[in-house]
Amino acid sequence: MPSLALTSPDTQSQFSLVQAHQEGWTILEGCGPENMDTQIRGVTCSDQHAWWRVSQKARCGSEYHREALARLSDNEREQISLRFGPL
Repeated sequence: MPSLALTSPDTQSQFSLVQAHQEGWTILEGCGPENMDTQIRGVTCSDQHAWWRVSQKARCGSEYHREALARLSDNEREQISLRFGPL
């Protein structure tokens, strides 16, 4: 399976969490033991299900979901990749 080329989000981006919340997930910043991680968390589903939803939509070409993955900390992307395949 080819990996997605994720780049750091453009600071001018109009990324909004409204769509994420409608899909049942959110992005949390300042998480982890050193408060340095940015993570996807489920709102109306488990965290793992939220990871799966976002990664699958990104693989299908959704720019919105690709940008969501690009916003995550390296550790969070690695955890998603380990469970659901390369991003």
